[in-house]
Parts: sequence; C-alpha cells; structure tokens
Amino acid sequence: MSLRTRLIITTSAIVLIVVSTLSIGTYIIVSRQLQHETDHTLDTRVQLISAQLQENRDLAPFGLRQRNPLGDALLPTRFDTVTQLINEQGDVVLGIGDVDLPVGGGDIAIANGSRSGVHRSSVRISDIPYRMLTVPVSGGGALQLAKDTSDIEAAKRGILRWIISLGALGILLAAGAGYILARRISRPIRQLAETAEQIAVTRELSVPLNIKGDSEVTTLATSFNSMLNALGTSMNQQRQFVQDASHELRTPLTSLRANTELLERPELDEATRLSILRDMRAEVDELALLSAELSALASDQRLSESPSLINPTEIAEEVAARVRRRTGRTINVISDQPSLVMARAAQFDRALSNLVDNAVKFDTSDQAVDISIHEKRIQVIDHGSGVSDEDKPLVFDRFYRANSTRALPGSGLGLAIVAQFAADHEATTFVSDTPGGGATVGIRFP
Repeated sequence: MSLRTRLIITTSAIVLIVVSTLSIGTYIIVSRQLQHETDHTLDTRVQLISAQLQENRDLAPFGLRQRNPLGDALLPTRFDTVTQLINEQGDVVLGIGDVDLPVGGGDIAIANGSRSGVHRSSVRISDIPYRMLTVPVSGGGALQLAKDTSDIEAAKRGILRWIISLGALGILLAAGAGYILARRISRPIRQLAETAEQIAVTRELSVPLNIKGDSEVTTLATSFNSMLNALGTSMNQQRQFVQDASHELRTPLTSLRANTELLERPELDEATRLSILRDMRAEVDELALLSAELSALASDQRLSESPSLINPTEIAEEVAARVRRRTGRTINVISDQPSLVMARAAQFDRALSNLVDNAVKFDTSDQAVDISIHEKRIQVIDHGSGVSDEDKPLVFDRFYRANSTRALPGSGLGLAIVAQFAADHEATTFVSDTPGGGATVGIRFP
C-alpha cells in the first residue's frame, strides 16, 4: 500500500471516528433533552389534573369508565395529554382522552401503595409513541398521564438524517483533503525515490535533487544532496587512490620482472646474480611496505575503535622505545604541560610512528630526534635536510615524494596516514623548518 493511500485512509478514519463520536453524543444529548422537556410538561399537567380530580371526585363512580367527565374544566390538557385514573387493583375508573393507556405492574404497584415515587415509561398505542407518567393519588389509586411524542420522534429522525448526511459529507471532504495532503507530502519522497533509482542505474552522482516545500522537505533534499556530494567525493578519491596505487605498484613490479629476465641469462656471473637477488629482495620489501601502508590507509579505524581520552606522552614513550630498539637512534620525548586528548589510541600510535620513522629516515645526522608535546600540540623534530617551501603543501598527499627523496625507500603514504588520522579527529597537520636545519612535522588537536 502506497504512502498516499495510507494517508488518505488514516485521515478519513480519524474524521470518521471524530464525526461519529460527536454525532452520537449530539443525538443522545438532544434526545435526552427532548425527553426531559416532555417529562417536565407531564409534571406540570399532572398537578392541574390532580387538583381538578380532587374537586370533582364524585363525578367518577367507582367501577365505571367515563370519557371527559369534567366537561370543559380540563380542556387545555385534553389537546396534548391523555389521562387515566386507576384504582388499587389497576382498573380504570376515569378516562380523559381518546385512547386507553396500558396499565402495567409498575402502575398497579404505585396505585396500591407498594411502590413509592412515580413511574415514567415510553409506550406505543395504536403505533403512536407516548411518554407516560404514573403518580399516586391520595386516598388510593393512581393517576396516569401520557403525551403524544410523534412530533418529537419525527424531529429526532430528522436530526439523525442530518447528522448522517453531514457526517458523510465531512468524511468525503476529509478524504479529498487527505488526498491533496498526501499528494503534497509524497511528491518530494517520490522525487527522491526516482532520483535514487536513476543514480542506481546511471551511477551518476552529480544529479542534484531540486525539491521545494516545507522546511522538513527542504532539509531532506539538502541532506540528500550533501550525501550525494560526499559519495561523489569519496568515489573520486577512491578512483584516484586506485590509480595512484596502480602507478606506485607498477614500478617495483616492473623492476622485479626485469630482474627475473636478467636472472635467466646463462652468462651472468655469481656476483651479478647475487646483486640482482639483493635488488629483488629490496623490491619485495618495498612492495610489502607499500601493501601495509595501503591497508592502513584504506581501512576505517572508526569502525573498529572508539575514541577515548588518551595521554599522548605515554604513547610517545612507547613509540620512542620501539624506534630506539629498531634503529639504535636517540629519540627524546619532551613533554611540557601535556593535555589529555580524545582520540583512537591505535590510530594515534600509527600516525606518531610514521612521523618518527620519517624523521629517522630523512635525518642522516647523528643528532637526536625529539618528540615534543606541549598541551595539545605534538610534533617530531629532526635535523636533516628539511622540506623545501614548494614541497611543504604537498607532503601530506598520497604517494607524494619530493624529488630529493625519490632515491630513498618509501611508499609516499606515511604522512598521508597522519593526515587521515588528523581529519578523523578534527585536528590539523603542519610542517615547518627546524632552527639550524631540519623539519618539524606534527599534529595540533582542537
């Protein structure tokens, strides 16, 4: 079932429930009010008739039924009421009106005094509705008074017809309004679905979603366009990443192929063969390093590790100890008013290790490499050849290698991993010259 159909059905159902509830309530209230007015009229009439009967009781011999025995004394009541006087056994002893009122058990109980109060009931005589009141008479017996309620029943039927007609009209209007509302609401959703289907078929993420409407709809369109832009940027980055990776892999693979062809030559001496094998091992090591760097850069650490408050000094000490054992170089950790930072510990360890490894690789002097931590600024200081001004804006790009370092081993991805870590943590990277020569590269947390 479509959203539009569900909205129409829901709107109509709500209006149906509300209209039905109000209609039933209105009908019940009006019916009770009309019945109350009828009972009030009977109460007024019974007082007048009782008084006249008390004054002229000798005109009604016991056991005989007479019509209009009081002549014109009760003329006003005879136009809209029917009156009967019954004895303790329920026999009619006096009648005023054109019809006989039914005598029931409740009426007899009031006449013989076994029941106190009055008795009200709705009866039909000759298919005509009456509202009847029975009250006790002093000295024994009971007085029955009934009023024709045909007009009231007709009015109630008219009210019921109007309620049904207006309710049906209200439901139809609600269905129409629901259709218009559902069409307005579902239009942007339908456009969104059509755009998504078009993108799924064409793989073209540059198609913008141009939807105008309420603030929520505009927000939905803006969010969808932002998502498309993000996906487009991600796809372009992935495409560029694959192209760069293919280019970087091609060089060692080409070298390996050339060396294997050289090894096939029978005239090679043993020294040349050993030299070629050493070159091949170096190429394999470079491929392994490149593969590890690509895996680290492509993997999303955000899916496997949650940020936590870490002490950068503790991680710096661990990184420095590892590099000392591996290279024998002097690595100092200088911590000045360090602050805890919110970061993924393993990802920070990898980024800092890359900074230190780069410093060790490009610093051929005998001086120490320093890891300096001041509040939320972490930097690695070396005293090597430094980074030229034209290379500084590019050193954090993937696979970028300065002309002066192309002869050295490396994948060109170490600082790109640092930049990725900084982007994931809303931090910034920087590179500057070390006083006296060398480079200072680091991360600044917000």
